[in-house]
Amino acid sequence: MIDTHCHLDQIDTPETIVKQAEARSFTIIAVTNLPSHYAMALAHLRDCTYVKAALGFHPLTVGDHPQELMPFIRLAKTADYIGEIGLDFSERGAPTKEAQVASFERILAALQGRRRFITIHSRGAVVPVLDMIEHKRIGPVVFHWFTGSASQLAKVISSGHYISINPAMLRTTTGMHLLEKTPPDRVLTETDAPFARIDSRATLPWDVDIVLSQMATLWKKDRGEVEKAIEQNFKRLFSPGL
Repeated sequence: MIDTHCHLDQIDTPETIVKQAEARSFTIIAVTNLPSHYAMALAHLRDCTYVKAALGFHPLTVGDHPQELMPFIRLAKTADYIGEIGLDFSERGAPTKEAQVASFERILAALQGRRRFITIHSRGAVVPVLDMIEHKRIGPVVFHWFTGSASQLAKVISSGHYISINPAMLRTTTGMHLLEKTPPDRVLTETDAPFARIDSRATLPWDVDIVLSQMATLWKKDRGEVEKAIEQNFKRLFSPGL
């Protein structure tokens, strides 16, 4: 199984999660909010087979940490996994909108030139994110916890990108409609642990099991077929010929 968007460094017992994931051959993309956090994660996860550190600069941290941009650009030269990056034009992100756009422009420029796994934050900003990644010829990317409209989803899919679904999304009508409207070959699983919640508890990577079960029901496929499909989607982000 695969959790393509997990804030491993924000979980209370990350070492335990890493050991369990490695023992279970469970892939986790450990996204980070700042390049300095990525550097620390990389040191801890360097020898892991299944848990991968992702270089991130969360849009909501841009205003308070402008000094982190240059480290991102430097680290991007060797990073194969990128996230969490993007734009946030919600009420919370509105005060730093201009700074976010300027930073994201330079982040995307640093990512040009080769294919990588990229997980994107786009709350309230799907259109500008799409415009900017298209202009820089970045992609395909994964839109994490997508909250855009149906027409925006159609544009994301037609542009060749992917959507990642977490258990909390499937507790809502909107989230279920999103899964129904996304082609099976453009879907990935995530948890956004520990920030997404199931009832009163924080999610953990293993909760992608909930998403896989919902997919199996919706697509009328065996659970094993669904797991293979998600794995193939994940691999395709690196190998377009698959």
